[in-house]
Amino acid sequence: MKKRSCTLLVNATGQLLQQHAFDHLSDEKLSRMNSCLHKLGNQQLHDDLRNVEYELLNYCKEANLYVDTTTPHSLQQWFALMSSYGELPMSVMGTHLQEEAE
Repeated sequence: MKKRSCTLLVNATGQLLQQHAFDHLSDEKLSRMNSCLHKLGNQQLHDDLRNVEYELLNYCKEANLYVDTTTPHSLQQWFALMSSYGELPMSVMGTHLQEEAE
């Protein structure tokens, strides 16, 4: 399950990056996000992968799922990702909707 969740995290993040769901993030956050992806890709080099996973997961919570380029498949991956880490997708989306309304 752990390996599957990590793979899902990397795949969903990459998919959403390609679809510009993180364009609103600062350059610093995007740099950290890419660093996390690189570390997860080289798992044998890092002992503290759990922290890297959760840092990347927190960035995924900031994805803008409402950009025109977001596909149903990437939304499905995002929902599966949140569920696999025990996050409630609707509560994460609700927070994002509140921020958009302000």
